Amino acid sequence: NSLRRLSLQTAKHKHHKHLLQNRLLPQYQLTWWRQLSSSRDPTNSTKPTPPPSQKRRLDVAIVGPPNAGKSQLLNTITSTTVAAVSRKRHTTRTGILATHTQDNTQLVFIDTPGFVRYSNTPKEKTLYKDLVDGARDSMDRADYTLIVLDAAKTIKDELRDELAILMLAGHHSRGRIEDVKVNDDGELEEVLSGGEDDDYHNREKFAIVLNKVDLVNPKEKLLDLAEDIGALGDTCVRYRGEVHDGQNDFDVMENATKFTEEEERELAKQYPPVFFISALKNDGVEDLLQHLCSLATPTKNFVLPPNQKTSLSLVERIEEVIREKIYRCLHREVPHSISQVNRLLKRGKTLSGRVALRIDQDLVVRTKSHQKLVLGRGGMTLRRIQETARRDLVKIFSSDGIEDVILNLHVKFTKSRHDRNLEADMDIVQRTF
Repeated sequence: NSLRRLSLQTAKHKHHKHLLQNRLLPQYQLTWWRQLSSSRDPTNSTKPTPPPSQKRRLDVAIVGPPNAGKSQLLNTITSTTVAAVSRKRHTTRTGILATHTQDNTQLVFIDTPGFVRYSNTPKEKTLYKDLVDGARDSMDRADYTLIVLDAAKTIKDELRDELAILMLAGHHSRGRIEDVKVNDDGELEEVLSGGEDDDYHNREKFAIVLNKVDLVNPKEKLLDLAEDIGALGDTCVRYRGEVHDGQNDFDVMENATKFTEEEERELAKQYPPVFFISALKNDGVEDLLQHLCSLATPTKNFVLPPNQKTSLSLVERIEEVIREKIYRCLHREVPHSISQVNRLLKRGKTLSGRVALRIDQDLVVRTKSHQKLVLGRGGMTLRRIQETARRDLVKIFSSDGIEDVILNLHVKFTKSRHDRNLEADMDIVQRTF
């Protein structure tokens, strides 16, 4: 309730109006971008420029409500499919690591499940609790957090409460573990990315990314949304645990923590910037990447080689592509109940001499009704999943010399309720396609 009062009152705080002028540069064209105030513009930084050979890194957690376009943003950044993209909620279930390397700087992105409050979804409480915990853990170990929102959707009070939780978690994140050392007591001690650098701890820790701006008309609506959500972000930065329950608007403002002029200047450095992007159309993403690169801190080693975009194995990338098509072609709880079991992955040549990748995968379901839905009438649904996935896989692996993909998907039924038993139970699984 305290957070709800906090989120509902932010737009009424008088100190936010002038901040919008510094945060945004309205451009009524296709391209939208953020403009930071001069005190937060990385080009005006007084910090010394690091040597060109010094490696720098920034671990970034991508969080936000379901279906905001987080996975699409990750795929656009890496120019390939590393995360399943679907209109369905909670397509992403586990954090996926991807990188963007530019000169001596590497950005490490962690895609997280759509943040939900599992108390609102009792039927899937366990699943959603895991999604929430995963999002929070990713943020705590990240140097920076991108809170991605669908700019075309209305921000309801319930979502504002969840955004306040995300913003507070991002603002108080500890950062990545850069190293481990032994302290004077002989105990292992984590060395965090920011170390004892005051500038690091007094800078912004999260940004607000308004995605799908191409769907918003008129564009003036984006400024209103940015002012509203930006004010919420500013208030979360200023929040010091004040209790607002039972107070009217006037009391909330009067009882808010008072800061000195020096403290206000330090707080201004921590206010989140607002970015306008369309991840699907790759509009505004480059500006976001440049800002993230400016925040990177020194590191000993990159997480991945500069020419490698993701830590996912070949098999995991194939699973992501197929899973995306499963979510696009099936509805309700069916996609969530399918387990993917790989049977064969082999590179060879076709009769015509083309270099091909053969993939055999089982789509395992636990009920006969789901089995029929995945197959579709006359096997049409399964063929659609198979063909659309095959086309994407050809595009993804063409740079590796693959000219064709032979994809064989089979729907199987099992009574086993646990994924770990699927391999052991294959002898009793009934082949249905």
